[in-house]
Amino acid sequence: MITGNYELAEHRVICKNVSWQIFEQLLTELGEDRSTRLAYDDGTLEIMTPLGPHENNNRFIERLIGAIADELNLTIKTFGSLTLKRETRLKGAEPDSCYYLQNEPLVRHKQTINLDHDPPPDLVLEIDITSGSLDKRPIYAALGVPELWRYNGQKL
Repeated sequence: MITGNYELAEHRVICKNVSWQIFEQLLTELGEDRSTRLAYDDGTLEIMTPLGPHENNNRFIERLIGAIADELNLTIKTFGSLTLKRETRLKGAEPDSCYYLQNEPLVRHKQTINLDHDPPPDLVLEIDITSGSLDKRPIYAALGVPELWRYNGQKL
């Protein structure tokens, strides 16, 4: 695993006083096929573009999670950077990776997830090496995600 403190592992922009409608419009206009990830917390919008160190660590930990699931004989469904949002809570995020383990049978044949009627992922992975990012713990808690793993460039 790549370790160390990186000056630039991701580019981040944080905007205040952004409406939910603007967040939804950005999601629509940016489309699904992109590397940029958005997070929204009650008027605060973070736009993040991952760079090499960010993605290298994400892929390594993703493989590690897969190996652990194999070793424990767990069925796992990986959704990657899935858009998770709830307008009623004014919260939304796109994790670096997310996984269904306990709830895997409920989403096994699904290609999209809607938190209005689907369970949230059982595990979310966030790579957060560059300081100054939006704290996503309250977002994932409000979305009902039971477990969050965060890698800060030195420890998981």
